[in-house]
Amino acid sequence: MKKLSVIVDWLEFTVLEAQMPEVMKLMELKWDNFSPLNKGRFGYHNQSKWQDGSIFIMYTSTNDKTDADVKVNMKNGVHVMITGQGCKQYSVNHDLVFLIQKLHKQKKVNFSRIDLAIDDYESKIINYDRIHTAAMNGEFTSRWSKWDEVNSRQTSTNEFLGRTMYFGSQASDLFCRIYDKTLERKANSDAEIDILRTWTRLEIVYRKDRAKKLANYIVNSKLPLGHVVRGTLNQYLRFLIPSNDSNKARWKTVGWWDELLSNVSKLSLTIEKEAKTIEDMTNWLDQQISPTIAAVVKAQGGDLAWLRSILVKGSKRLSQKHKDAINQYVRKELTA
Repeated sequence: MKKLSVIVDWLEFTVLEAQMPEVMKLMELKWDNFSPLNKGRFGYHNQSKWQDGSIFIMYTSTNDKTDADVKVNMKNGVHVMITGQGCKQYSVNHDLVFLIQKLHKQKKVNFSRIDLAIDDYESKIINYDRIHTAAMNGEFTSRWSKWDEVNSRQTSTNEFLGRTMYFGSQASDLFCRIYDKTLERKANSDAEIDILRTWTRLEIVYRKDRAKKLANYIVNSKLPLGHVVRGTLNQYLRFLIPSNDSNKARWKTVGWWDELLSNVSKLSLTIEKEAKTIEDMTNWLDQQISPTIAAVVKAQGGDLAWLRSILVKGSKRLSQKHKDAINQYVRKELTA
């Protein structure tokens, strides 16, 4: 079995006619761990962010409070957005499929977006260059009427910073996105971390009615999530072996696409746990760069002034993921 996995990469839903304690109970989170943001979103007046990661709660308060005493306009409901990063962070201690199952049982829950992704960590089957070449040569058929590509490059070297293909309109309720995950990770990394060189991701975005149908399928079907992806790809996209036949519908499916569709139904739901905690960061420092630090310190006769200067500069470049990790660590220490 090739190194493939299927993950839930985005989850967005609205809980109607509910107050915040009910929503927190469904998600198995505490409202005390959410911090208010300056602006609302999507027509909601208020917005709060999970201190442990990228989960956003949108609501309209009827009593101008954001703490445990907040009263929510029940007509508009509470809107929850768990981003791709949020899915990884939430899944460290929770099960996203179980959450979808619980939400599905509620009569007043509307699913507005669910993204499913297949990761090929070695690009053996899902290979960006191969797919791009096939698309450029017209060696595919699709129910989607268009495909786009978005590339970004480094000005000085002309090297790629990002490469993405879209099959279907990004404004529609169902489309496919394929991108070079390695380039994305390099672009978002602010450290010399060990990044896989050939990682390609294929995502299918389900919105509105498509998201509702997907949730129904996840709850009522006994098949793994990979079956959902395979079924969607089977219906909407097929890569082909060119022939002299003028009718592409009679062209044979290329082997690597057959391999993807034949194996994907066997994929289990997995969530990649990224290094997001202070403990993870400490371990990474120890494993990856402690010899480098030791070499510089030894060469400079034990002088640590350079290191203090680096730390001061680094403190001004802390990203949200670093702040989330700090908050999580401090709370853990206070409750220990």
